[in-house]
Amino acid sequence: MYHVQTEDRGPAHPFLDTVVYIAGRVVYKRSSSYEKFASHVEPEALAQKLHERLALQHREVIAELEAGTLPINAKRKAPPSAEVDDTHDGFDLRLMNPKSWFASGTVTLDIELSDGNSKQRVGGAEVEACLELEKDRIPCAEMRTDAKGCARLKFSMPPNVADGSSLVVRATDGARFGELRFRLKSKAREKTPAPVSQ
Repeated sequence: MYHVQTEDRGPAHPFLDTVVYIAGRVVYKRSSSYEKFASHVEPEALAQKLHERLALQHREVIAELEAGTLPINAKRKAPPSAEVDDTHDGFDLRLMNPKSWFASGTVTLDIELSDGNSKQRVGGAEVEACLELEKDRIPCAEMRTDAKGCARLKFSMPPNVADGSSLVVRATDGARFGELRFRLKSKAREKTPAPVSQ
């Protein structure tokens, strides 16, 4: 069972993204920029034209999926009990600050991106972080990797994040992608602050 999701990321990041999932795992992603397209369309007609482009891209991906021509990366299955699912089909993503990524309500993810085969660092790739729970997806931060393949995603953790949500970091560059997925667990609240040992 495949799940295909297409969304407009908004005028600040003018891309239409179509993502194909199997059991919650990304197996394909297509991104298309509409920045130039939007500059040639009358503002009052833009919403309708974008909706048409989004629907067309969604239908194209489904048609390729049904025809068996979509380059699906579904070879590897994640272990069902893993807390961190590090899936790479083209990219290796590494969290460089695993012990200090969350402090005082702020998430700071220092990501290093390299090619899955050559291990060369990948610059100019798009990296995004979002929170997911079942079908809900909350975009949190995005940027491109620098020449050394590094990116820092920083954002405030939304209040009342549901237990069992996933913090997902995805990197894409054309047809290549990689993903890190962290399952979030709430800590028990105490009336007085207590020291935490790691």
